[in-house]
Amino acid sequence: MKFPMEEMNWMIMLFSLFFLFLSLYCYPSRSKMLFMMLLKEMGIQLSIALKSYKDSTKVMFTSIFLFVFFSNFIGLVPNSFTSTSHITMNLFISLPLWMGFFIYGWKKYTNKMFSHLVPNGTPMPLISFMVLIELISTSIRPFTLSIRLMANMVSGHLLLTLMGNTMSLKSPFMVMILSMIQLLLSSLEMGVSMIQAYVFCILLTLYSDDSDYSK
Repeated sequence: MKFPMEEMNWMIMLFSLFFLFLSLYCYPSRSKMLFMMLLKEMGIQLSIALKSYKDSTKVMFTSIFLFVFFSNFIGLVPNSFTSTSHITMNLFISLPLWMGFFIYGWKKYTNKMFSHLVPNGTPMPLISFMVLIELISTSIRPFTLSIRLMANMVSGHLLLTLMGNTMSLKSPFMVMILSMIQLLLSSLEMGVSMIQAYVFCILLTLYSDDSDYSK
C-alpha cells in the first residue's frame, strides 16, 4: 500500500505529536514538568490579558500554544512538512474558536457588541460607515491571524531551503561559511517557532476577550 507524499507528511507530523505527548502521562517525567511550567506561565499571561479568567481557559489556550509550537518545531526537521505553513491548517484552529467567541458575544451581550462597533465621539453621519468598517475588520481576524503565521513559517523555511540548494554550487570554503550561517538561521527559526506560537495564542486570547463583557 502506497501513500502520497502529502499524506505521509501529515502522518509523520501527527505521529510525532502523539509520541511526544505520550510522555506527559508518565509521572514524574521531564516532559510533564515542562508542560506544568508552561501551563503556569501561560496562566500568568492569560490572567493579564483576560478580563474573566478560568482554569479551563488556561488549559485550552496552553494546548493551542503547545500544538502550534511543536508543529512549527517539527517543521525544522529536514525534508519534513510544516503543517502551520498551510493556511487551511491555521484556519482549522483559529476560525472555529473565533466564530465561537463571536457568536457567544453577540448572543449574550448584544447591546454591548453593537456599542463596540461605534467608537466614542463618532459623528452621526459616519456611524453606518464605521459599523461596516468595524464588522469587516472583526470578520477578517482569523484570516489575518492564519496568514501571519503561515507567512512567518514559509519565509524562514524558504530561506533555509534556498541556502541549502546553493551549497552544491560553491567552493568548500563557501560551503563552510554557508553551513555556519544556516546553523545560525536554524537556531533563530527555533526562536521564531516559539514566538509565533505565543503570538498566535495571545491574539486568539485577545479576540475572545473582545466578546466577553462579564466584567
